[in-house]
Amino acid sequence: MIIVGAGPTGLMLAAELRLAGVRPLVLERQPQPRDTPKAGGLGGQILQLLRYRGLLERFEAACTGPVPAPRFPFGGVHLDFTQLPDPPMHALPLPQQLLERLLGERAGELGVDLRRGHEVTGVSQDDDAVTVDVRGPDGPYRTSTRYLVGCDGARSRIRDWAGIPFPGTTYPEVNRLAQVTLPDTVTVLGNGDLDVPGFGAIRAGFTRTDHGLLGVGSSPAPGPSPSTPSRTRPPSTTTTSR
Repeated sequence: MIIVGAGPTGLMLAAELRLAGVRPLVLERQPQPRDTPKAGGLGGQILQLLRYRGLLERFEAACTGPVPAPRFPFGGVHLDFTQLPDPPMHALPLPQQLLERLLGERAGELGVDLRRGHEVTGVSQDDDAVTVDVRGPDGPYRTSTRYLVGCDGARSRIRDWAGIPFPGTTYPEVNRLAQVTLPDTVTVLGNGDLDVPGFGAIRAGFTRTDHGLLGVGSSPAPGPSPSTPSRTRPPSTTTTSR
């Protein structure tokens, strides 16, 4: 079996297959794991599944451990647990780049063949196998498999080449994502809210305003290096299929 994409989904799938006795090959086009801050943690029943697999303690040791989630988004609904004495939801503040590193280490321990810098450039199939064209650091090559799994993101090439539709409506939205360091004048309260002088409190989690949705949360990930250039132009508008 070949898995395309070494993100959290591809790495977790590879480890699960290896536990079942399958020897998957993971192809990832990026030569190195990306350090772009994306998702900031895990929550809900995922933590129990990690505990079942014996992975939760390892993940907890890599961050600050699970913390109660006073507010939690569920689709378009933002649940507020602050009135409950014991919030039922917990979150693990684990940045995606750290999550991928841990899952990559786990896959390596299980003997998964993970090839970084290997980009899938074409796919064909017949009744017996799937043929995969790959461009690697040493040049192009071809390999075959009975099953090919596309774990290469929302704009999956594998899905497109397989002719699998991704129906939905296009929802226009502008997203602005920033990783910042707070000045000493801003106080982080015990519940995660921010106390900003001259403005007041900004709630942790998601807050709806007349101009959109604001999300604030802490991250143990390191900030940008001094050599990282700052943004000099507004972010572009993107669309998301739903």
